[in-house]
Amino acid sequence: MALCYCGVFLLLVIALILFRINGRLAMFSAKLNKSSRSSKLAEPDAEPQNAEVEPGTPFNEFLNEDSERRNLSKKEQFKAYRKWRKEKGLNWVAKE
Repeated sequence: MALCYCGVFLLLVIALILFRINGRLAMFSAKLNKSSRSSKLAEPDAEPQNAEVEPGTPFNEFLNEDSERRNLSKKEQFKAYRKWRKEKGLNWVAKE
């Protein structure tokens, strides 16, 4: 009879452990769903936006003067643009 009671007790302990594991899994699943929804909301629907250049900007004028400038890397473009602005007198110059 004592063996029967021990068996029932062990089954109850196992059932409690399984319920706790099930609850934790449900909690983790809810957190994953919440984080995946929030990451989807954070992602823009459109493609990554590049810096748009308005038609009347000096940078657009700089690019239109020489079509080869559009093929340069961004770093080289900005370096050439700074030089171009200096040549055109478009930079701010501190008065001495």
